[in-house]
Amino acid sequence: MIKRIAYLTSPGPTDRRGVAPEIVTPGFQMEFVQIGTPTLVNDPADLMITDLAYVEAAMRAQRQGFDGIVIGAVADYGLGTIRASVDIPVFGCGQAGLLTAAGIGDKFGIVTIWPETTAFTYDRILRDNPVGRQCVSVRYVSTVAEQAEIADEDGFYQQMQAGREGMMLRILAEIEAAVAEGAQSIVLGCNCMSPVAGILAARSSVPVIDPTAAGYRSLESMLLLGLTHAKDPRLPAVSERGPAFAEAVAAVVGTLDEPEECPVCVLDEYGNASCEAPSHEAAPTSADGTAQ
Repeated sequence: MIKRIAYLTSPGPTDRRGVAPEIVTPGFQMEFVQIGTPTLVNDPADLMITDLAYVEAAMRAQRQGFDGIVIGAVADYGLGTIRASVDIPVFGCGQAGLLTAAGIGDKFGIVTIWPETTAFTYDRILRDNPVGRQCVSVRYVSTVAEQAEIADEDGFYQQMQAGREGMMLRILAEIEAAVAEGAQSIVLGCNCMSPVAGILAARSSVPVIDPTAAGYRSLESMLLLGLTHAKDPRLPAVSERGPAFAEAVAAVVGTLDEPEECPVCVLDEYGNASCEAPSHEAAPTSADGTAQ
């Protein structure tokens, strides 16, 4: 019987998101479950709203009969609350990336495409995971000024998606800076960097961990081993109250104003995504094997 895995993601085109097809093991099927609001996480208040939206999506996924859930974001939105609210296995891509890094070396670094203003999201996952103590640094590739130009046709994000050499060099420079600080491996700081993970890994002096693949494969492993996240057996099954709680969360999320532009899916005035989703195809290379 096919095991269905829900990949929780923000609204927008999903045809090129999630894990690469070759990562999905025979006997498993990944399906997208979108959250109810495209919130741009600028501050802790946005983070709280996004957490709620992911909790609602997870409860919805359980009601729809999925066998497991992957939180498709390094920020692991709502992870603890989701695990307290559903009975099926749940893994966050951020947690999976950190655990993988900690398992292959004593020290690791995080390199993210986003600017330093997003530090509070990385502070949280490092604080929430004991292996976070092994992180030597979080390094930020872009600037606040660049983030303000996210919708530009040739902005930093689009250049990264395309595997453009200039952006690859900027990311690699931050990777090697983390290595100089003692990192023995690197966790990419956003699932949106997954399409260029192979390019970066081939040119980095240390292993580069794709959190998307790590999160998905960790969830598959839990299902294959017949495991789920631990809960206190003395407590009632929270999932029995799931439908009512999901309705309450959906009502809160539904009170938000007009859709905001998010870094990955820029929305137009009608709420339609206008950016190109990343492709899993390798970036074109030149004769010397470097990305163009």
